[in-house]
Amino acid sequence: MRFALVVAAVWLAACGQSSSPDAVRIALNWFPEPEHGGYFAADGDGLSVDILSGGPGVPVVPRVASREVDFGVVNADDVVAARAAGVPVVAVLAPIHRSPWCVMVHARSGIERLADLHDVTLAMQAGTPELAWLERTVRLERVRIVPYSGSVAAFLASDRYAQQAYVFSEPIIARTKGADPRCLSIAETGFDPYASVLVTSEALLREHPERVRAVAAASAAGWRRYVDEPDATNALILVHNPEIGRAVLAEGAAALRPLVLDDAAQRSGVGSMDPARWATLVRQMREIGAIEGPLDPATVYELGFVPAS
Repeated sequence: MRFALVVAAVWLAACGQSSSPDAVRIALNWFPEPEHGGYFAADGDGLSVDILSGGPGVPVVPRVASREVDFGVVNADDVVAARAAGVPVVAVLAPIHRSPWCVMVHARSGIERLADLHDVTLAMQAGTPELAWLERTVRLERVRIVPYSGSVAAFLASDRYAQQAYVFSEPIIARTKGADPRCLSIAETGFDPYASVLVTSEALLREHPERVRAVAAASAAGWRRYVDEPDATNALILVHNPEIGRAVLAEGAAALRPLVLDDAAQRSGVGSMDPARWATLVRQMREIGAIEGPLDPATVYELGFVPAS
């Protein structure tokens, strides 16, 4: 039965147990949301998989590198930072091709692009490449930067409040609460890292390439299934994260579709990766001081595990 594997994975992860000693363990970087939909929709063809929920401060990359888990889900800039620090993790699948990261402002604020950001309070997580990139490329005139709380409450209270967001999450939540948010995409500045990237350790890649291939193939198929028919998978995500709400999940999946099924995905397959994109990201992260020293972009990813379109 389709999704039976994932149902088991969700409940076992919620209980903190593994379906079997040989189960493949995938650690998420946040609580289950649309950005993880393709992994929950994956049909493993008999592969036993446990999906482990994340949250604030969950150390996904160290868990993968130490082989506490087999795979992790992080963003491309996290992979670059890890490799630059000598951590032996490798990207094998990049399902969200266009960055979902944005700055959320009120439509009535008159701010229509990132270059217009001024005279506002901007909530952003300190130390992120996105903040460093904005400070380098956008003139944040009279912008007071405060910590990002993970909530939209402060945004709802003031028209001169802006915050970081994912297009499939906070803007939708804000709309359900009566706001009229506008999303200003970070990608419009040229900073466009892949999101929800599947990573594994160099050791697992070397010792069990067939396992990596099976998980990557199942995940790629799951992502295509999720953006085409998200309802059943959203029901599973709702079991594991009931606070998100069915309507937010449905709108989030719709917002994800063009980010997953871009021209590159149509040509090369869902989850495919472009070496030039990785090289650009490495260069940009060096420009903003997020990494130091030499780093060969080709060491960050491994091609060949994504089924062709």
